[in-house]
Amino acid sequence: MPDTYAITGGSGFLGINLARYLLAKGQSVVTLDLLPFDYPDVRDKVQAITGDIRKSEDVRKLVTGAKVVIHCAAALPLYKPEDIYSTDIEGTRTVLAEAHAAGVERVIHISSTAVYGIPDHHPLLETDKLVGVGPYGESKIKAEELCLEFRAKGLCVSILRPKSFIGPERL
Repeated sequence: MPDTYAITGGSGFLGINLARYLLAKGQSVVTLDLLPFDYPDVRDKVQAITGDIRKSEDVRKLVTGAKVVIHCAAALPLYKPEDIYSTDIEGTRTVLAEAHAAGVERVIHISSTAVYGIPDHHPLLETDKLVGVGPYGESKIKAEELCLEFRAKGLCVSILRPKSFIGPERL
């Protein structure tokens, strides 16, 4: 029987590519997005929920029965600061709380190298100082702090800090 993977931001670049990968591996995928999920190649294979990660009832639908939650949804730097903070911090808090309550085995939080600010050296190390620049960088640091709080409560939470994504269908 396939495991269920829940993806926030499943219509985004990372989300859709994760969905395609997991489906190809025989897994079950459910997504949560603000806009309707409309990728013709996988639309009929994904359980798509239209909703908001800032709303507990929407996130609860997403995580119920999921083994793993991959939290990709975020308000990017071009959004208004209040939308960035509410989505990236409060939305993350909602995802973590609902995943914890539902007994999800693991949450994978997609953060960003924006938590390092403007680097003065390379390579960057995960132990480097976190210096978020602007609302996006600041919100990603706060979201990671929430991940650590839920990790302390017993939720298995991994934090990934990717650079910008590039590839087909990106921008």
